[in-house]
Amino acid sequence: MPKIDLRLVDEVTDRLPSLPQPTLKALQLIDDPKYSAAGLAKIIGIDQSLAGRLLQWANSPYYGLRYKVSTLERAIMVLGTRQIRELLMAVSVNEMLSRKMPGYGLERGDLWRHSVAVASGTRWLTVEHHYSQPEQGFIGGLLHDIGKLIMDELLVYEPSWQVEWNQLRAEGATFVDLERWLTGFDHAQLGGRVAEKWNLPTALVEAIAYHHEPEKATIEPIITHCVHLADSAALMLGISLGFDGLNYQLSEASIEATHFQSLDLEALMQVEVQAINQAEGVFTFRT
Repeated sequence: MPKIDLRLVDEVTDRLPSLPQPTLKALQLIDDPKYSAAGLAKIIGIDQSLAGRLLQWANSPYYGLRYKVSTLERAIMVLGTRQIRELLMAVSVNEMLSRKMPGYGLERGDLWRHSVAVASGTRWLTVEHHYSQPEQGFIGGLLHDIGKLIMDELLVYEPSWQVEWNQLRAEGATFVDLERWLTGFDHAQLGGRVAEKWNLPTALVEAIAYHHEPEKATIEPIITHCVHLADSAALMLGISLGFDGLNYQLSEASIEATHFQSLDLEALMQVEVQAINQAEGVFTFRT
């Protein structure tokens, strides 16, 4: 029997901020094959903070443009639909994923760095496997640990739960076991609930919900397998391990589904390290 009632889990989940309205409207417009760069720029420009951060990152080494762009419309034209979709999501959840999370042993910015690494690694893997929508892989990787935000808040809701949690962890319980002991869910399943709340595509909901159990994916399994492998590589690199990172088990199903080999792992790790180095030049984290 979970320590926490489902109603409290839902209450905390509902408190998690939704994506900004300009982002949601922009993503909807991008799905229209007849959209214009000017129309998209107008929607994004409603949120000046979002527009500014988008331009800042568009001009960063992360996207490797040969010359600087000074307007949203130009950035959209130069980057293209897929990268603008990635960029909108990354900028919109940056602050959310940058929180300090003491329950997981993560300092401010740790989860963001890890998420960027996994997002970039997932995109690279999906491209390698000729998946038609690598930006979906990027978004799935970016949001794969979004459920930790909910779990961390629930952990500190009642001090006695944290005491019991720490005792069980000292006795060798895995974080997945502890999460299910506390809420009846693990952070991946909670992340899937958030993705549903945000009306993300079902393939992304599945990739987030099953990134620890990729063999359960049935809709577009390649995304889930790639998120799992990219997550594994980031943890092997020691990128924002936190308390639970060393308990991660690499899935044989993902290795078989992607024909993953040691040379692939080396290349994937290089992609993720480069992504972190490039992204850190754009975002700073207040302590």
